[in-house]
Amino acid sequence: MKTLKWIGIVLGGLLALLAILVVGLLIYGQMSFKRVHADRSFYPISADTSPEGMARGKYLIENVMSCDEACHSGFGQPFAGGSEALNEGPVSGIFGVPNLTPDQETGLGSWSDAEIARAIREGIDKDGKELIIMPAKNYNALSDADVAAVIAYLRSLEPVRNEVPELQLNAIAKVMLAVGMFGPSNVGEPITAAKDRPQPGTVEYGSYLVSLGACRDCHGEDLAGGPLPFGGGEEPLPANLTPAGDLASWTEADFIAAVRTGQVPSGTNLTDGMPRYDMTDEDLAAIFKYLQTLPPVTTDG
Repeated sequence: MKTLKWIGIVLGGLLALLAILVVGLLIYGQMSFKRVHADRSFYPISADTSPEGMARGKYLIENVMSCDEACHSGFGQPFAGGSEALNEGPVSGIFGVPNLTPDQETGLGSWSDAEIARAIREGIDKDGKELIIMPAKNYNALSDADVAAVIAYLRSLEPVRNEVPELQLNAIAKVMLAVGMFGPSNVGEPITAAKDRPQPGTVEYGSYLVSLGACRDCHGEDLAGGPLPFGGGEEPLPANLTPAGDLASWTEADFIAAVRTGQVPSGTNLTDGMPRYDMTDEDLAAIFKYLQTLPPVTTDG
């Protein structure tokens, strides 16, 4: 009987610890969700409304960063955002993509240039809250001149009144997000000093464009491809972009054609999951030059 009593005490203690752990995780998930960075300052930025700035902003948004196709125009109205129900296994909520048009009440019309710049490069909204989905870890590299051009282009858009609900997640999803099961935080490093754009045509500029194009979100931190994060296992694997992959036998012209049109040297086409980037030959050549400098990484994919 004493043995059974001790077994009961041990099991009861383990269950109590488990309950404490579960409650602790739920509290941590709730406290971590949309964390407020009250002390995060604004780096001064003014929109570049010159013709050159407007053209540069349009090019970056529509051809390099793909803000319209990737998220903000996916609900029927260009750059006006939208929302949809999110139900994936234990994860549920509302997936909301903000309105980027200059509407005063539902878009960016009431935001300052510095507030928009911080949201893009640091993933923090004007009230200091984290923007969970915004890929600021990629856009953190944006130079001052380029983010000023992007802001100017956004301000030139036709205002669209479209009130979009904020991202909402259930308790389980908040815990998964807090412990990194959806990947690292998208919040970027604070911008405290001027950021310059690398010289066009250089390896450094190619690396810059790879960051703005969010290539690592699919091809991995080392750009060696492999299974997609949180993929279902049935989709084609992202290609290995290092010199150990197929690109080793491609010419610059092959690469430009594949990225722009989807057609690879063998005559087949890339999957629809691979965005087509209508970038200039010079910019695509810079990316190709950068990829050739990567360490070769062999994968099983």
